[in-house]
Amino acid sequence: MSVPIIFLHRSDDSYLFYILRQAKIASPSSDVVLIGSPANMKYASQGIKHALIQDYSHGANEFAAVYKHLSPCEYYYNLFCFQRWFILRDYMRGNNLNECWTLDSDVMLYADLSREEYKTFSNEFTWTTYITLKEVEELCAVTQDHFSNPHLFEYLKQYTRETGNYIKETGMLAVSDMVTQRLYLENVLKKDRIHGIINNSFFDNNLFFSFPGVETLDNKKKIYMLNGTLYSKKMDTGQFMNVNTVHFTSEANKKYIPHFYKPNLLGKANGAYYFHYNSLQWVSTSI
Repeated sequence: MSVPIIFLHRSDDSYLFYILRQAKIASPSSDVVLIGSPANMKYASQGIKHALIQDYSHGANEFAAVYKHLSPCEYYYNLFCFQRWFILRDYMRGNNLNECWTLDSDVMLYADLSREEYKTFSNEFTWTTYITLKEVEELCAVTQDHFSNPHLFEYLKQYTRETGNYIKETGMLAVSDMVTQRLYLENVLKKDRIHGIINNSFFDNNLFFSFPGVETLDNKKKIYMLNGTLYSKKMDTGQFMNVNTVHFTSEANKKYIPHFYKPNLLGKANGAYYFHYNSLQWVSTSI
């Protein structure tokens, strides 16, 4: 049985149309589920499933009662970043799911996540991860405990600072679900990181970052399309790596999403191209 791919998103954003359908195209045997709101239920077509956040919010509401805001991000945004793991946990419990992939709603998928080797990439990125029900239950317990227990909350603040998650100019802490996930990975799972790199492919951490050492264009990863498949090129070796996902972080990058939707690229199934961000065009190249 294929592993479902689950997205959580509250608002009605038109790019969801492309994000959800691209996931289904890339991983056709997987159920693609949006846990969202009545406003974005309209995107549940062409095999996309929809569930309501409000139906799986019991644990999230319990966490909200103990949440303490220590972040430069807006209160409700940061709170929801934590709550989504409780919503995911309760959805998995309610639908008898022992495992899933969960992707942020600004991540475009280009890999078939039914492949077993991809499951080794788990609990490293909050925005793209394979996770089991046992793991998400443990993550939620760790998160709840570190906010409700005063001694553990002091440790969480210390850990946040030690891992560099603070504003250097002001010293303000940035306690986020990325911090609690890292704490869970290091202190509970005690597993090594693979940083999203599997064989000669990678899961993108951030379009603005050159990691894993690939070429950039306009301060973003330079993305090539060779005979219909997405690649980035290593700066040191010139080797092409398969792009498993592209993470379109920030509102400014959302405008690129339709241009990375495979049905919009059928005319470029053959040949070599790279994406030119300023002109929003795939440009032919000799590599």
